[in-house]
Amino acid sequence: MNILAARKYKSPRHGPLTPTETETRRLAYALKDPRSPARDFATAAAEMAALIQTPCWLVPIPASNGCTRANTILAAHIARLRAGAQLAHALRRTQPIESQCARHRRNLPATPPEKHHLRATRPNLSPRQIYFVDNVATSGSTLRAAFAALNRGAGLVFANAGRQSPPRPPGLL
Repeated sequence: MNILAARKYKSPRHGPLTPTETETRRLAYALKDPRSPARDFATAAAEMAALIQTPCWLVPIPASNGCTRANTILAAHIARLRAGAQLAHALRRTQPIESQCARHRRNLPATPPEKHHLRATRPNLSPRQIYFVDNVATSGSTLRAAFAALNRGAGLVFANAGRQSPPRPPGLL
């Protein structure tokens, strides 16, 4: 699965962070909270919008508790910047899971894709590119679960803690 990321997400465990890396981490955490300042969502959205091709669907990834509000705000900011990008609430969690951030902090492995309990709510989206919108990709497990639920799509994240994939044409995602 292809994951498009605006920035690399570096852990302080690997040494001191630069001011840019510190700001990336701050923004990534801010994007989890729908009450964060609109300027934080706008900053991330501008960088993420540059990575996509339209026409496309922007599908917000549900948080571990099932709420899509923060990622919906992020996706809406992206859609305002790119003509032809449309928001689609096409995924839901059938039950809550432990947050990947909490698991990572406890040195637990990522939740396997099949344990994310993601289900399609709109399985028959028209045949345009789908981008799964999330704040951070760590293992990619959540994005793989979203891909499995809709049988297509690419991850679109603000920051990637893993290996960044180079952008590819939408027909190949």
